[in-house]
Parts: sequence; structure tokens; C-alpha cells
Amino acid sequence: MPVDNFSYPQFSRSPQEAWETSPQSPDILCSMTAKAHRNEPTTVLQTPGQLLANIPGILGFYPSESIVLACMMQEDDATTLTLGPVIRLDVGDTRLLPDVGQAVDSFNPTRIFAFLISKELPPNALDDTLEQLLATAEQGIVNITGCWYTKEMISSEPYMLCFGPEPEALAADDHGISEWEFGRIAPISSAAATKRMLQEGQLPELNRHEAYALFEQNNPHVSASKRKKLEKDARTLAEDIQHQINADDSGYYYLTSLDVFTRALEFVKANYIDSSSGAENFDGLLGEVDILQTVATYMAGSFLRDAVLHLCVDFPREAALLLRAAACTFTGEFRSNALCLYALSVIAMGLSMKASPALEAAIEATPRHNLSNLLREGLFNGETTKLIDACLRGNQQLRDFHVPDPKA
Repeated sequence: MPVDNFSYPQFSRSPQEAWETSPQSPDILCSMTAKAHRNEPTTVLQTPGQLLANIPGILGFYPSESIVLACMMQEDDATTLTLGPVIRLDVGDTRLLPDVGQAVDSFNPTRIFAFLISKELPPNALDDTLEQLLATAEQGIVNITGCWYTKEMISSEPYMLCFGPEPEALAADDHGISEWEFGRIAPISSAAATKRMLQEGQLPELNRHEAYALFEQNNPHVSASKRKKLEKDARTLAEDIQHQINADDSGYYYLTSLDVFTRALEFVKANYIDSSSGAENFDGLLGEVDILQTVATYMAGSFLRDAVLHLCVDFPREAALLLRAAACTFTGEFRSNALCLYALSVIAMGLSMKASPALEAAIEATPRHNLSNLLREGLFNGETTKLIDACLRGNQQLRDFHVPDPKA
């Protein structure tokens, strides 16, 4: 897919004419911004190079041969701009700019900053691309405030302003910022967005392909014939469990099903996440066929999937690891359901940049998969908090229906 839509809600621009970042709170996730708590410390970003340094952590990978558009949104107090949608497209896909412009207009951004990243375009093609971006800005298709060029997304790489207001005009308009025309990309490893990933034991992938390759269906321990049998058995067992739950007024079977999934998560935590370093052994987990079949049982349909949804939010690290392993093992609805719960897990961890490629893979596996499409739409619209809340409400309603209140 040539266009990626992500964002990182920690950035804002203050009255002191700087971008700011604040640590991500659990309910501030992806695609549109939300205010950080006012008592949280902030880190001031004073140059385009510092914003560039955060892009790998925002997208979840190092973009190359790309156009990145960062949209700044007006805060309610009218004194601060926060970072809204961040959209990436291939340098060869400038024909998509009108579509991008329509999507961006729905957010009504106050500023749009464009970054052209390429070391492969020959000079004439580079000039043509910049001319298309400038024409797009002048015609109001995408109201780009300023556009910068850099060869590649690495620390200390030079960048330069290609078009936009002169620094003097910015100063006169009370919107000055240092190193506006020329500078170098700040250390990426020290960027706020990168640090956020590091806190969860993650790093940006080297490129977009590797970010999406994380979800390829390819388990070397499970042949195609074995996978089909596992899926058939999981589907049969899921139907039996659902029948038992529906026939049970006590809630025993429902709660038992939750216990089984909880034990699977505990197994993953104890055996495939190092307690001291936090390192994950994903390849080893792919060999745990029995555990993966257990997960497949819960991913066979929407009923058991929705029943265990809250566990994926409550225990997101182990859930994300287990669900990705299941998604890389199984196909169809099994795969799509696992990827959806994986997406909710990483969103709960504050790693919503990991959710977008997972949901794209889920929709590719099952194009009309309702939950995948709903989550992707919510992610694009910046409604991640509402997404999790809505999913948890549905999960609670399902539990309330099948498990009687002991106080009643």
C-alpha cells in the first residue's frame, strides 16, 4: 500500500515558537493528537532536524524514498499546536497528493510540514518532485507551509529548506524557529518517539518492508497440511466451547475459557519474554504448536475473540507476542482476528505505529473483516481511546450476559 497514515501525539508547538513533546499517556495513541496531561514534563523541539529525528519512531520504521507530511493542529486554548496526522507516501506516488489533500482537509490542520527523503532520485526527477509539491501547495491541494529535503533518515544527515517562508518572514510573523533553512537531523536514538519505543523493548524497523514483514504468514514449524488440520480442529473446539457457554447459566464455562487463555499468556511471559532484559523469543514461540492451536481456538470466530479481548489490553506485552505468532501461523479469519487483538494490544502499550501494518495485513487476509475495518478507520481518525473503550464495553457486556452477578 503506497500511503501510510500514522501519527505521534506527543508533539506540540508552544507560544515560545517550538515544537514540544510530552510523554505519551495510555489514552493518547494513533492518527490524531490528544492533549497530554498538563503536569507532564515536555521536551522542546526547536528545529526541523529534531522533528525529522522523531519520524522513525512515529512511523515505526525508517522511511526512505518517501514524502512525509506532518500536520499541526490547533489546540483548544488557541496558543498551542499539536502534531496530528503524519502521512507517508512513496516519492513516485505524487499523483496521490490530491487524495491525500482531501483526507488531510477533514482534519483542518493549521500547518503542514513536508519532508522529501530520497538518495536515489536523479537531479531532474528530484526537481520534478519538488515542483509537484510546490504546485500542490500553491494550488491549495495540500497547504504545505514548508518543505525540506534530506537524502536519508540517519542522525547528522543534512537537510535543507526547499520552499516555504523565509526565516525573516517567520520572525516578523512571530513564528520563528531555529535552523529553519539548513541543519542536520538530530540523534534519532535520543528522539522522544524512539525512546517511547525503547521503553517497550522495541526499535523502529529498518524500512517499511520490514515493518510489514513482521506479519507475514510463515511458520516454518507448521506445514500447510498441518495448518489446515489445526484450523479445522480449532474451529470445532471453538464451536463446542461456545455451545457449552450458551447452555450454562452459572458462568462457569465462560470463566473457565478466560482462565485457559490467561494461562497461555502466563506461559508466554514465563518462557518467551526474558524477565531481566525484556527480550522476546518470537522464533521459539512459533514452535509451540499446542499453545498456538489454543490461540487459534479463540480466534476461530468473534465470540471467543471478544470474550478474551480485555486480557489483551490488560496484559498487552505477552498478548502482542502470542497473537503475532498466531497470525503468522494461521490464515483467514484466524489470522485477521489475531491481528486485530494484536493491534489493540500494541495500542494499549502506546505503540500504535505497530497497529497500522497489522490491520492492513488483517484486511488483506479477510477483506470484509468487520473488526479490522472498524479499527483501521478509528486509527486513521485518531479515535484510539474510543476504540479501546468501545471494545472493552462490548467485552464487558458479553461477560455480564454470560456470568451472573453474584450480588444479584
